[in-house]
Amino acid sequence: MRLRAAGPAAPAFRRRILLCLAALLGFGGSARAQVEATPPPPRPVTSRIGRTSEERDRFELGAAVPEGYFNVLGTFAYRRFIHQSTAFDQSMQVEVTGTTKDYLTEGTLTLYYFLRPRISYREEWRLRPLLEIGPGAHLSVQTADVVGFSETAFHARAYLKSHAYGGAEFLLTRRFGILVRGRLSVPAHHPFDYAQAAIFLR
Repeated sequence: MRLRAAGPAAPAFRRRILLCLAALLGFGGSARAQVEATPPPPRPVTSRIGRTSEERDRFELGAAVPEGYFNVLGTFAYRRFIHQSTAFDQSMQVEVTGTTKDYLTEGTLTLYYFLRPRISYREEWRLRPLLEIGPGAHLSVQTADVVGFSETAFHARAYLKSHAYGGAEFLLTRRFGILVRGRLSVPAHHPFDYAQAAIFLR
């Protein structure tokens, strides 16, 4: 029996094989390109919730009834929010107080560092309990006009105390409100220093 010779069908068969191989190589390259072009999955959002601008700064103008010789104190303060942790809000306050009675006048400049428990209030509340503790550095200046003398006597002293405030603040608007609070101080001859009412602007 005789075998038929391979005719022109052999080159055509080889061309088909080569085309199939080229198509497979091209498909693999495009698949690799798609895999490489796929963006990585987005990272979880870890942004930190911060205070609004109204909560960061505020001014207080008020009056207080103190324990001791004087009848009333005028108060003006600037407060700045510093840090918010899981347990406390931390802030600093600069306060100026002034008073006079009879021949004696007194002015005090104070720098406070306050800790306010976060569980004691919520920022969205209009009526907020007020509970704060912290140290205060005071610089007090007294002047005395003594009857029968033309000169004025001056006396200054600096001291450090620990304070605790308790009261409430009411937000009439986002930026304006009223606060009422009392202050305890240690050490002091009168631990309950004063009761204060003030308006504040944030």
